Amino acid sequence: MTTIQKKVINLYELRYKPVFSEFTDSEFNLLRKNMYLRKYKKGQILFDEGDIREKIFYLVDGLVRLEKYDESAFYTYTDYVKKETLFPYGGMFSDKVYHYSAYALTDIELYYIPTTLFESLIEKNPKQMIFFYHKLSKILKSHEERLQYLVVSNATNRIIKALNYLMKELGDYSNPTMVNIPYPITINEIANMSGCSRETVGNTIKKLKEREKLEYEHKLFVFKDLIYFNSYTE
Repeated sequence: MTTIQKKVINLYELRYKPVFSEFTDSEFNLLRKNMYLRKYKKGQILFDEGDIREKIFYLVDGLVRLEKYDESAFYTYTDYVKKETLFPYGGMFSDKVYHYSAYALTDIELYYIPTTLFESLIEKNPKQMIFFYHKLSKILKSHEERLQYLVVSNATNRIIKALNYLMKELGDYSNPTMVNIPYPITINEIANMSGCSRETVGNTIKKLKEREKLEYEHKLFVFKDLIYFNSYTE
């Protein structure tokens, strides 16, 4: 199959994804003519904080990491974008630049769309606007939950809450009682998310493995006790 044939098939499938489903046929056809398929290798940068916000992305496959640093070079924001997800939502209709950086955590494939075109079509389509409002509300709720677990004084609780967040955001059900994250997540990333040292995170994960709450091999997580992890968000 040629690249052109593959692109046509992918675009046809996109028409029925929730993020595009409320566009009219004429609106989607206009988007389709201005969507560009690209592949990035692991570690490549999509955009940096402060770059002109000229593209909206739809991730077809792989994992993207979003991050923002403060002046002392410490993370102030970390998040992930998994496949079949549009990004970035932050700054839509208002900001001229990206407020965080994005890079490929794995080899990825994505489409990009000119921001001005995408936003102009949403503005004219009330149903699509409502969809994005609901999506932004879910993102805000998720960020509020993350802030709540970061203010917990107990380091172990913060780490488990961070793991639970990753399980919910990135996990796939292997079976009704087990969730695996099909992307590599490092100890350092969990340390940054939870505000704990790498050593503390490593020791906590080791204890969770011993208690058979999860598995962690080659940077891949398998969560074996969903009730246990979910109890930390109740």
